[in-house]
Amino acid sequence: MVTARTMANLVEREGEAIAACVKNKAKTILKSHEFTEAGVPTGETAAYRRLADESVLSKEIVSQAGEELNQVLGKERQIDVEALQGTCENPASVKALISVDDVLCKKQKESGRKKGSPSPKKKERVKNTVAHIQSGKGETYMLTTATIAQMMIVLLAFLLSNGLMILPGNLVFFTDGAQDLLLAIQKVFAFLPFKIILDWYHLDKKCQQRLSMAVKGKQIRNKILEELLAWLWIGKVDMAIAYLRGLDPNDVKDTEQIEKLIGYFSRNVCFIPCYALRHQLGLRVSSNPVEKANDLLVSNRQKHHGMSWSASGSSSLATLTSLRRNEEHMNWLRYHDIRFTFSQQKQAKPAA
Repeated sequence: MVTARTMANLVEREGEAIAACVKNKAKTILKSHEFTEAGVPTGETAAYRRLADESVLSKEIVSQAGEELNQVLGKERQIDVEALQGTCENPASVKALISVDDVLCKKQKESGRKKGSPSPKKKERVKNTVAHIQSGKGETYMLTTATIAQMMIVLLAFLLSNGLMILPGNLVFFTDGAQDLLLAIQKVFAFLPFKIILDWYHLDKKCQQRLSMAVKGKQIRNKILEELLAWLWIGKVDMAIAYLRGLDPNDVKDTEQIEKLIGYFSRNVCFIPCYALRHQLGLRVSSNPVEKANDLLVSNRQKHHGMSWSASGSSSLATLTSLRRNEEHMNWLRYHDIRFTFSQQKQAKPAA
């Protein structure tokens, strides 16, 4: 009979071996494409910067979608279609759609802590960074690493080895607006055209969380949330901020939370598009794929009541799960290697 401790050790050993394999593979790929181990290009990068002739949707397509949208929007929420020309990527001309997010799990208590010693003021968490990559053909692959910095290097290597970097067009990233993630993307991918979108799922969630702490009662919160999201859905961040500034003081119990939400909007204003227009055009507005990846790789197994994890245990289990989800497991069992490429059997809908 295999004990729980033995099983945990096996999982950690295999997970660490797979992570080491991915790290070495990424290192080899970067070197063969004239990049340093830190992801800095040392050779010519012009091929990566090419844009397709139709990298954005045509003026006619955007105008028609905008006009149809304005017909159903209220008079005070009409969008300026002309100002939005050139902001919507052509889904047929993107290198890849990439969703990146961190998943936090409860950290296991240190066994060496003395009995009766005070607990940490903040709950300690174990973090895994998860990425979901979708090619223009709809092929998908999931990556997981222990840190954002590691993810950027592995992600770059994957894109290079699968020929996505030389395709004309942008990389399109969907994020939650976390500053460390934005800075990491901008640092590693600065040599080519890319686009960052604050995904609607996290924007909605952030508004709900802050307003729950900021205003008095569920009914008031829901009323404010509905109006706030209506402005954000059409990309009018200035109107959303003005609305928050003009809230009835009698409805607010914590102005600091309102200011934090306004600060979140202000920091990410460049990444907040007109979601309504993107939706009308059939373009993605959310990082739902990475949320699903989070569930598959981490949450479904590691975030149940009463569970806690060591950093190595959490990362190793997520790594093993990604191996199975990417259909790399048989290759690993037979050859102790991974293909590091899209599965030929699993495809999502083409990028849109």
